[in-house]
Amino acid sequence: MTVDVFLARFPEVPRDLRDESVIAEFVHAFGPQLGVAQKPSPCVARAGGGDAEHHFYTRLVNDLAIYGIGLAKRERTLQRLERLLADYRAQPATFACTLVPRQAPNAPRAGCR
Repeated sequence: MTVDVFLARFPEVPRDLRDESVIAEFVHAFGPQLGVAQKPSPCVARAGGGDAEHHFYTRLVNDLAIYGIGLAKRERTLQRLERLLADYRAQPATFACTLVPRQAPNAPRAGCR
């Protein structure tokens, strides 16, 4: 995934971040997860669950969207991305697993009920 594809897929991410090097590294590191990430519907979010796609969105895109609506500062948002990337660099092979909470065996899928 490229930065331009990322920005097209998630219009809630502000375009002023396009040329930040941390965004390019972020997209490179999390491209597979961003490729399947989906914004959770209100009922999924309220249920506190969701599938991996929803958790990927919440953990990877949500902070950027919050900055986009003016509820976070640019520098703080970029620092959060840097911390996320630092955690990824420490365990690149298994980091994606940490983005999704553990679920009990045979637990029902979250969703609207």
